Amino acid sequence: MTKTAVSRFCAIVKVIRFCVGFCGTDVSDPNYRMWALTYIVITSVIFFFACTLYTIYVGVVLNNDWTIILQAFAVAASAMQGLAKLLTCVTNASLMRNIQGTYEAIYKEYEGRDGEYTKYLHKRINIFWNLMWAFIWVYTSIVTAMICYPLFHFIAYNQKLMVLQFLVPGIDHNSDSGHLMLITLHIMCLIFGAFGNFGGDMYLFLFITNVPLLKDIFKVKFEELNELLLQNVKYEEMHSMFWELLAWHQKYVKILHGTKKVFKTVMFVQLSTACISILCTISCIFMKVWPTAPAYLLYSFIVLYTFCGLGTIVENTNEHFTNEIYSTLLWYKLPVKEQKIVILMLAKSQNELVLTAADVLPLSMATALQLTKGIYSFSMMLFNYL
Repeated sequence: MTKTAVSRFCAIVKVIRFCVGFCGTDVSDPNYRMWALTYIVITSVIFFFACTLYTIYVGVVLNNDWTIILQAFAVAASAMQGLAKLLTCVTNASLMRNIQGTYEAIYKEYEGRDGEYTKYLHKRINIFWNLMWAFIWVYTSIVTAMICYPLFHFIAYNQKLMVLQFLVPGIDHNSDSGHLMLITLHIMCLIFGAFGNFGGDMYLFLFITNVPLLKDIFKVKFEELNELLLQNVKYEEMHSMFWELLAWHQKYVKILHGTKKVFKTVMFVQLSTACISILCTISCIFMKVWPTAPAYLLYSFIVLYTFCGLGTIVENTNEHFTNEIYSTLLWYKLPVKEQKIVILMLAKSQNELVLTAADVLPLSMATALQLTKGIYSFSMMLFNYL
C-alpha cells in the first residue's frame, strides 16, 4: 500500500523527535517543558567546556604542548553548535511547533486534492528523506571513525589515543583503567552529541526544504486561476481564488519570518564555529598531531556547505515566487482592483526575507565560497611556514 504524503511527513517528525528526545528537547510535544534530562545535558556540555579548559592547562602549562589548543577548539566547536541548537529549540518551542503544525496542516489539506498537489508533496518528502539518509551516513561514518581508530590502536599497539580532546581531573589517562574510563566517557559524549546535533539539523532541514513546497502549490493555484480567467464568466469564483492566493503568499512570508527568527542565531554559531573548527583541524593535519583530523575536517566542510545551501534554497524560492507572479499569472485579465494588488504582491516578493547568520552574513553558497577562499589562503600560509 502506497503511503500518503502526510503519513510520510509524520514519520519524519517521529524520527526527529526520537533523536532530540535523547537530549530532552522534544519540543514537538505540545506539553513540552524543560525537565531533568534537559538540565543534565546542559550541565554535561558545561562540564565538557570546563574539562576542555583543564585539558588546555595541562597541555600548555604542564606539558608545553601548544597544539592541544587547536585540537580542543576544533572539538569544542561542535559542542558549541549543539548547545546553540538545544537552547534555541527550548526557547522557541512554541514557534517551532507552530511552523511544524502549519506544514502538517498543508500536507493534510492538499493530500486530498490529488494531481499536481500530491506530486509536489511527495517530491518534497523524497528530497528530505534523501538529505536525512545522507546525514545519517555522514554522522555514522564520522562517529565510527573517531571511535574505532583509538580503540584499534589501543588493542593492537597499546597506544593510548583519545577519542575526543579533553581530560577529566582525577582520571589518570596514562593508566590502562583510567584511559578506558576516559574514552568510555568520550564515546558517550560523542554519541549523545551526534544525536543532538543531528536532531537539531533535521528540524532546520525540515523547515527549509519545505519552503519550495509553498512556491510549488502557489504555482498550481496560479494555473487554476488562469483557467478561470480564460473562461471570463466566473467572477465570484475567480475573486475568491485570487484572495486565497494572496493569503497563501502571506503564509509564505509568515513561515519565512518564523524560521529566520528561530534559526538566525544557530546559523551564526554554526558558520563561525565551523570555520574555527576547519582552521584548527587543518592546522592539526599539517602538524600531524591528530590522527582522526581528516574525518573531522570532512564533517566540518559538509556542515558548512549544507547550511549555506539552505540559504540558497530560500533565495531561489523567493526568486521563483517573483517569476510566478510576473510570468505565470494572467494578471492583465484581472479586474483593475486586483491588478493593483498584484503590483503590491510583486513588490513584496522582490524584497523578501533571506536567511542570515545573525544578520551579519547572508546564508548562501556565495558566502560558503568566500569563506572557503579565506580557509584556502590560511592553508597555503601554513603550508609555507610549517
